[in-house]
Amino acid sequence: MYILLIAYLYVILMFSAALVVDKGVVYALLVFVLLGVLPAWLLFWIKRRGQIVRARKAEEVAAESPDKTSSAE
Repeated sequence: MYILLIAYLYVILMFSAALVVDKGVVYALLVFVLLGVLPAWLLFWIKRRGQIVRARKAEEVAAESPDKTSSAE
């Protein structure tokens, strides 16, 4: 998945670099941020949020279940 994101950002970077000649640096940076950085940030945020929720649920399950090694004694 990360290789696709890197490739996507590369394509958007090259697209923005081509826009520098025609539209200017500010327009190219705006396009790069709106089409590249914001979608990538949103993807990472959604993915990381899911990881945090799963880790929290795993901690809750581990805290609620009795420890098997201490009950064996």
